[in-house]
Amino acid sequence: MAEIDYINTLGAGAGFDSKSIVEALVNAEKAPTENRIQRKIDTSEAQISAIGQAISAFNELQEAAKTLDDLSDFSNFTTSNSATTAMTVSASSGASTGAHSVGISSIAKEQRTTITPDGASVFTSSTQLLNSGNTFSIDIAIGSPSATTHSVAVSTATPQGIVDAINAQGLDVSAQLIDQGTAGTNYVIQLVGKSGTANQFSFTPSVNSMLSASTPSAQAASDATITVNGIQFTRSTNKIEDVIPGVTLSINSTTSSDASVTITQDTAEVKTKIESLVSTYNNTMTVLNGLTDAELEGDLKGDSIFKRSVDQIRDTLIGVSSTPGTTITRLSDIGVSITKTGTLEVSDSTLTTALSNSLPDVRKLFSADTEQQTNIGDASRGIAGDIVKAIADLKGSSGYLTTKTAALGDDIADYREEMTALEERMEALQARYTKQFAAMNNVVNEMNNTRDNLISSFENLPFTSKNK
Repeated sequence: MAEIDYINTLGAGAGFDSKSIVEALVNAEKAPTENRIQRKIDTSEAQISAIGQAISAFNELQEAAKTLDDLSDFSNFTTSNSATTAMTVSASSGASTGAHSVGISSIAKEQRTTITPDGASVFTSSTQLLNSGNTFSIDIAIGSPSATTHSVAVSTATPQGIVDAINAQGLDVSAQLIDQGTAGTNYVIQLVGKSGTANQFSFTPSVNSMLSASTPSAQAASDATITVNGIQFTRSTNKIEDVIPGVTLSINSTTSSDASVTITQDTAEVKTKIESLVSTYNNTMTVLNGLTDAELEGDLKGDSIFKRSVDQIRDTLIGVSSTPGTTITRLSDIGVSITKTGTLEVSDSTLTTALSNSLPDVRKLFSADTEQQTNIGDASRGIAGDIVKAIADLKGSSGYLTTKTAALGDDIADYREEMTALEERMEALQARYTKQFAAMNNVVNEMNNTRDNLISSFENLPFTSKNK
């Protein structure tokens, strides 16, 4: 607002505080509108804050649901293995309960071949000059029974040059320069292939009588041979994943007799996830109901769309699953019931029994027996999958929580523009009042001056009472 010299403009000669009167008049006209606009701003800001609280609560519920929306979330197994030194056993989502006998006759090995100078046992240095420093090539044939030959050009004719050239090719054979002593004069090159007889290789330099290759005893490529439930299997690797469905056998050594391997379904983790979902739902609904409660003056109490969204989440959780099982179709069938206050509670014994006797139904109830479901498009996703999708839709770019927040932000911007326009109008009004009171003061001053002049004139007339 522009500076006005009220002391010199207002109040002079009028006998009252014109400045205070102007301010009172302006404030009397400004206050109702200003208060109305500010209330709208405060309400919109409170609603934005409330939506932020709702999103945070929805996020927690969505994360809890995500722990139950995939087939693999229900595929937790424990394993027992009587030959822990010979192998380790792990089970994944494709496994099934059962007992197996496993015998290990041999383990898979990679071929290790040593390269030395022809006629000598070691290279005298890593930079020993070979082939008079001239470029040469090496053929490495990989595979059995049919091999693929790779020609490797060695431009730096030294032991280190050979190693670098082979490794630069990215073959299934790697090379390393090994110092066998401490004086730096006893080097050999070791070539290492991949495990399994199908990955054995041969080494042939293009220059005769320059390099010698030898594969020490027990360093030839070999396969793993195991017997599972009376059937023998041969594999090129010691990590065997395709013999017992869903089970990985990582073998380390042979066994003198068959080992016992048992796969058992572990429902304890699933039970914990379901209990966590129920607890998180109760916490989420406490927050959301508080935001919509009229008696508690919740900031979203009048938002019917938001209220319907909350009801949708509740109905999804407690209603019949979009992918019901044969005997289990809703949470109440596994011991999750709704109380008089609207919260959920879990019957430990009923849930335990359902997980023990009807795990496939429970799994389908929550996850639709699917893996890594997409949130795009319409589909029956099970209770957990449907909750994840519903919340994702609410929070998405076109979801209600996002569009409502944007709309409230636009409203606040409009209200602030109204406030700015009001300030401008009040400045103009104050200037007008100031001008009017200034004009009034001028009139009063002129009248006072006239009065003083008349008094002075009358007092100076001849034959006044003073002359008697």
